[in-house]
Formats: sequence, C-alpha cells, structure tokens
Amino acid sequence: MLGAVALLTASCVGASGEPSSPGAVPTPGDAENRAELAEVLPQALEDAESASWRLQSFDSSGLMTVNQGRLSCGGDGSGTYVVEGDATRSTPEQKFVPGREFDNQDLVPAQTQAAGSVATDDGLHADGGFWPVDDSEIPTEYAEDVAAARGANCSHITATIATSGDLRLVGAIEIEGAPVAHWKGTAYIDELQENATGYARQDYAALTAMDLGEAAVDVELWVDADNRPVAYYQNLPPDRTGLQPRWFALSLLDWNEGAPVAVPGD
Repeated sequence: MLGAVALLTASCVGASGEPSSPGAVPTPGDAENRAELAEVLPQALEDAESASWRLQSFDSSGLMTVNQGRLSCGGDGSGTYVVEGDATRSTPEQKFVPGREFDNQDLVPAQTQAAGSVATDDGLHADGGFWPVDDSEIPTEYAEDVAAARGANCSHITATIATSGDLRLVGAIEIEGAPVAHWKGTAYIDELQENATGYARQDYAALTAMDLGEAAVDVELWVDADNRPVAYYQNLPPDRTGLQPRWFALSLLDWNEGAPVAVPGD
C-alpha cells in the first residue's frame, strides 16, 4: 500500500513544461490527436530496443525521491526493468521539470536504498530469487525496488493513451535541444487499472481498494520526433482524495543506446 499511495497520489504542484509562447517550438511526431497517438506510440515502443529510465516521486516527507535503471518495453506496455542498486537519491525540490538534469550537488543519498533487481510483469528477480507481484513476503531490503517498479512501468503510458478521452496535444518544448510534443489530459484510476500490467496494475488496484477507482488523475506526456515517450507525469490532487500531496514522473532517456533488457539467466 505504501507504494500505491506514494506513487499515485499527487501534489497540486504541476509539471513545468509549457512552451514559452504558442508555436515557439515546432511540434514533432506523427500524431495530432489521441487516436493517432494510440497507434504510433505503442509501435515506437515495440520497435525500440531499450532506454534509460529515471523515476521522480514526491511524497509527504517533503522530499523528491529519484531512482534509475534501464528498461525494454513492448507496445502493449509489457516490459523488463533493471532497478539500479544503491542509486536512490533525494532532493527537496517539489516540481517536475521535463529534461531537468541533476548533478551531485542537487541530490543526496536517500535513507532507504534500492538493493538492485530486475522487475517484470510477473514479479521481481533479485540475487537468484524471484517474488511474484502479489507476494506479500518479499524481503524488506527490496522495498525500494518494488516502489520503483510501480512507477517505472511503461503501461502507465500505454494505459493512459488507451483510456484518457480528453488527452490532447497542447504544444511543444525542447529537451536537450530537440523538440518534443506535449500532451495533457485526465484518466480514471479504475480504467488505468484495467489496462495496466505488473506492478503498475497492482498499484492502481490498491487505490481502487481505497474507493478511489472513480478518481481522475491529471496526466502529462512528452513525445519525441520518433513517437517515443520521453517523459510521463501523473498526479491525483488531494482535493479528489483527502490524501497527502504526492506525484510521480517517469523520464525515458538514451533510447536504443544499449542492448534489450533481459531477465537474469534468460
């Protein structure tokens, strides 16, 4: 439950990624509406080999937690995710800025560290062991790995595209000198649960069990010229839940600069 609340409840502080003025940055990609995006983005995921990921999550502690790793995803949102061990960091920053780079002065080691693992849609692989997604007895040293796996999941993106009836293209910004299309909309927890996989689906199920299935989350998505997602931001404002302000954001970087991610031993 901790992971569900920590990742999917959100602050009123929104993501910062609006273009400086309308038309200031040319809009890249092959989609102008959600229906077109629902065709080209999953295909781009299917065609890509891998990407680096960075998960940023803000909770009631007042700190943003940052985890990282590498992933490979399918067009249906399925995936394999390396969670890097001893790389969990924190910062007092409270706003997500797409493309924001951190240095050693911005981040400090978090109190709780990811141990290092590989997450799949079935569960967590680590140190020669395997724990299914619904296993309640996973060793405590992997708690941060599971929390990271709940956010670092491509099915958050594919489920949003499949269910958000008002997802719309609002403009473009530049990230690392390249234009990316900016999309915004809302989606409902119960519909996201139906379309998500693995740890993401588990997280939505936990929120549904808290009678939040009909709550709407605010979502933002940034997509590059090759129709690949480069950032995804989701929040559920406290006035819709009565919970503490929290949000999470998943950045996908360095597409195809490494081999596909595989489960150890495969």
